Amino acid sequence: MKVVIRRTIEVLVGLAVIVVAVLWLSGGFGARISPAPVETASPMAPDDAAVAPVQRTTTDVTEWASGAVASAIQTEVSSQIMARIEEVRVSAGDAVQAGQTLVVLGRQEPLARADQARQALAGAQALFDLAETELKRIEQLFDRKVVTRQNLDQAIASFTGATADVDRLERALDAAEAALAYTEIRAPVEGVVVDRLAEPGEMASPGLPLLRIYDPAALRVEVPVRETLAVRLATGQRLGIEVPARGVTFDGTIEEIVPFAEPGARTLLVKVALPGDPGLYAGLFARVAIPAGQREQLLVPLTAINQVGQLDFVTTVGPERKLRRRFVTLGELMADDRIEVLSGLTVGETVLLPPVSTE
Repeated sequence: MKVVIRRTIEVLVGLAVIVVAVLWLSGGFGARISPAPVETASPMAPDDAAVAPVQRTTTDVTEWASGAVASAIQTEVSSQIMARIEEVRVSAGDAVQAGQTLVVLGRQEPLARADQARQALAGAQALFDLAETELKRIEQLFDRKVVTRQNLDQAIASFTGATADVDRLERALDAAEAALAYTEIRAPVEGVVVDRLAEPGEMASPGLPLLRIYDPAALRVEVPVRETLAVRLATGQRLGIEVPARGVTFDGTIEEIVPFAEPGARTLLVKVALPGDPGLYAGLFARVAIPAGQREQLLVPLTAINQVGQLDFVTTVGPERKLRRRFVTLGELMADDRIEVLSGLTVGETVLLPPVSTE
């Protein structure tokens, strides 16, 4: 029993010693300081310090839409007859003139058909001449009442049939000679070959493209534009165009707005004409500046911005020229060396500018 009492007293004494030590270390036995705020001196802006107001301005908003350069005039060259390809005289990238021979087809079969048609026409012409002579003779005999009306009708029928045969074979000869002319496929327009789709030895068929040609003088940018912006555009309107691969910008005119909105993308296809430039090619990536309304901006001089690591801040000049550091979020840099402030400042505030160097 005495041992238990002694241990209890030792534990209580130890706890008391710990409590006293904590109170002493935390200043519990010293004089307490009132929790009133402590006044600190704010830095002041010099009287000759350069300052600038935070200004609000309204600016036009532009949205860039991505598209591609294309030609308004694109032509697929194909054969009018089925024949073997003997020669292809152009390659992709070649410039061609209207009427220039591009592809030569085999002439043997069309030539043979033309000869057959010519010979058949010659035979039909001989029969026509005979029928015409016989009809004149029968008419004279009929007038003298030597032959019957039936003989005259038979002569007229023979002459009519011979005439029809000549007409039919003349058209067949024309078709055969046209087919022979089709063995040389010529360029329908002036332009540049962009695709060579056939090689010598292959068979050419009607409607099967052999070459593709586009007119480099009729280039334009075809760009899908958000329907909410596209409905505000109009043909004839001027838009800015950028072709990054060439590092050039243009002003183009809207030629056409396709009146159909893609259901999934919710865009309308806008076609903007490009000025003539030999450095532009169909298929190049291009961007078009689409007007998207207006918005307000807060602007300050770029020189008012200071950086600490990745953070941007300005120094504001408050009442009684007191200085205060303010972190800001920056936006677009303007052409007049002012920069947009997205957050951290309000219109009417004043920011401190660095002193002008006299060196």
